[in-house]
Order: sequence, then structure tokens, then C-alpha cells
Amino acid sequence: MRRIIILIFAYLYFSHLVTGQFIKVLVQPQSMLQIQGKTNVNSFQCYCAPPASVVGFNAESSSETQKINFKKAALTVLTKSLDCRHKIMNRDMYQTLKAEHYPTITLSISQVLIPIHSINARWKLTGPIATEAYLTLAGMKRKIDLLVTISQPFSNIYRFTAKKSLLLTDFGLTPPTALMGMVKVKNEIILDIDLYISAYPAPTS
Repeated sequence: MRRIIILIFAYLYFSHLVTGQFIKVLVQPQSMLQIQGKTNVNSFQCYCAPPASVVGFNAESSSETQKINFKKAALTVLTKSLDCRHKIMNRDMYQTLKAEHYPTITLSISQVLIPIHSINARWKLTGPIATEAYLTLAGMKRKIDLLVTISQPFSNIYRFTAKKSLLLTDFGLTPPTALMGMVKVKNEIILDIDLYISAYPAPTS
């Protein structure tokens, strides 16, 4: 059964309403986490779609910068919930990520910095925001810096997207091979985050 816990990003749009208070948000079912990669033959994508869930967190800000510190803000995915849309590819991915020994992949958000000048009078961001995060893959934790873009595709629903290039070897992993070494997975993979988040409960008009 797929299990995902998301305590991430949404404060950026809702904090001006209830600064410093405990905030609940709803993660929409169209959210998606992907791992993308290439071999010497073709490319591949492995997907994990989270169920809708309600999460909450505390955050704080400063006068000159919307500095948001998170505690226990983590996106945790079961490694075997990743679906590469091919049975053999799934098996190879799970073996590469050592799923039997390390059954989860975790992305933890520690801090977000939003300069005040990047927020307009309608509380819309004018560009991507810098986010400090930590990724735990196959039991190895590494700091990663993300640039997060925020948009509003629907009323009261906000979309948070980010991509990050990673090396398997940075996490102590060996890029796999197949067909007696004829097919080789490249060392670089792309972590693709795509979250749809709304206020919970939804604001009344």
C-alpha cells in the first residue's frame, strides 16, 4: 500500500493569513513524484502518485525575508511504490535503490527563503524560491538545494514544482546494467517534484 507524508511548501501562500500558527493543508491527488533517468539506449521515468492527505506544520518569518523554518517536514515514499511502467525495470530500480534494506526514500525540507521584493501586493511570487532540503536515498542522507516554482492553476489550489539533478554515486549507489552489460544506466538522475496543495479546510467565500 502506498504511503506518503507531505509537510512541505504550502506555508508560502497561506502564512500571511495565520502567521506563526499551526497550519493545515490538503495535498491533492494529482500530485506526483518522479525519478527520471537515461541509459545508453533510451530514457525512463518512475512515478509515485500520492493519495489525497491532510497535513500540518508550524512556520515563522522575519521582517526582511520570509524565512520559513520547518520541523519534521518530510516527503516519505515507499521505494517499491515507484512504478517505472515495466516489470523488469521496476525490479532493477528496486535492486539499485536497495529497497529490501532501505524501504523508503525521504525528502526533508528544513528552510525556505523568500525575499520580500519577490512578493507582490497580491501575495504572488515573481520568481522561483530557494529551498534547503535533505534527500535520503538507500539509507544515505545528502543536502540538496531546490528552486521551487509556485503557480495557481485552479481557485484555492497551488502548484509547487521543482527538479534536481543528482548522481547515483553520491548516494553510494552503482548505476545498474542489463543484458550482460549491453544496457547501462547513466549515473545522473532527475528528481521531479510536482505537488498540488490547497488550504484545509477550504476557505469560504
